[in-house]
Amino acid sequence: MNLREVAFTTKTRTVRRPAGAFYQDLLRNERLSPDELADLQWRRAQDILDLALRETAFYPRHYADLGLTPGTRLTREDWSRLPILDRATVKENAADMATPAANDRTSRPALTGGSTGEPLRTRHDARVPTLAHSWRMYRWWGVEPWDDLARIGRWGFGRFATLKNDLSWWPTRQRYTDAGLLSPESMRQFHRDVVRIRPALIEGYVGSMLEFADFMEAEGLRVDPPTAVATTAAPLTSSTRSRLEEVFGAPVYDEYRGAEIGWMAGECRMQDGLHVFADTRLLEVVDADGNPLPPGETGDIVITDLTNRVFPLIRYRLGDHGTLMDGACACGISLPRMHQPDGRSTDLLRLPGGRSMGHRLMGMFGSHPEAVRLFQIHQQADYSIVVRVVEGDGADARTHIEQAVDNLRRRVGGAVPVTVEYVDALPYTRGKIKYVISDVAPAG
Repeated sequence: MNLREVAFTTKTRTVRRPAGAFYQDLLRNERLSPDELADLQWRRAQDILDLALRETAFYPRHYADLGLTPGTRLTREDWSRLPILDRATVKENAADMATPAANDRTSRPALTGGSTGEPLRTRHDARVPTLAHSWRMYRWWGVEPWDDLARIGRWGFGRFATLKNDLSWWPTRQRYTDAGLLSPESMRQFHRDVVRIRPALIEGYVGSMLEFADFMEAEGLRVDPPTAVATTAAPLTSSTRSRLEEVFGAPVYDEYRGAEIGWMAGECRMQDGLHVFADTRLLEVVDADGNPLPPGETGDIVITDLTNRVFPLIRYRLGDHGTLMDGACACGISLPRMHQPDGRSTDLLRLPGGRSMGHRLMGMFGSHPEAVRLFQIHQQADYSIVVRVVEGDGADARTHIEQAVDNLRRRVGGAVPVTVEYVDALPYTRGKIKYVISDVAPAG
């Protein structure tokens, strides 16, 4: 054992004992048989429902038409009839969704980034050492929880919080830079930190990681290849993965998390879908009427947090499109898989006849990811579509780009004009990237 591993092991057996126990529980759960895992998930789902009915003012009212009372045991079919929560409902009823256990010691505020409108405030259960989810996921990539790491994300907590974090993790070194405040100076300092500590993992918002990669290339800077690079906060397109792997010289993995829930899924070394954290989350994909869809069919992602006992979220619509996968992963982990989320459910192109389309937009350059560095689809108010592309270095890049845009023209059936615009850069918002923008007002 090196000093970092000794320190981590000691802390997770003493001052961080709950986190250590939860971590070991997660490691055991990923090796359960599919039936054992399903049984564990279902018991926890029933328990969180019972808690919500007993200890919140909202859920008995929300389920009044179903006649549910504490202690009611549901079938899977019954579960699928539970009404789905949307952001507006949670925002309107937040005060009644908290349990009596929620206070400043047992809970912490969670604030979404507001990418779909006004930010939403919920609460996380501070008694759940949720960071252990990331430790388990990092191991899939060959990164141990005591390894040094560097992150570009939501930080900005000031010097005191940074010092406190550094001391709590010593001798492991963690370096952060705020995705919302990226500048040449902050990226230059972050690069110096990465060069100095040589982290095993570099992790960050997709847009931020691309911006940092572009900065390094423009400045002629390099870093020693880490063991892994990871991205979150936006879909990881094939072109983005290729770009980041080229710059950092390491495999790039996708992870799925949100402010309301935290970590929900992540890729393993096979990079063949994301393993859903089914032991602590119940993730469903549903159709427009809220009915669960089988693997292979795309719909809205609905999530239940099986661990949050201060602010239960049951069948909450995240606003993302997704598709479940069938079959076991070759890595041996038994957690079920999903395809990479296919963008926000609000990321739609609307056609004059009332038809809309959103599926597969993120993958429009998937056949030739080397052809583009970055792209954005912008629908103007007159329904016309502009595909803005930062061209890649691949052979025949422009030919492949034009072919992909022609495919989009065929998908819209000639209903609206589709043009391509070559640009040198695209904007990032608070370190995130918006792949689809529409100026067309929704019908109704």
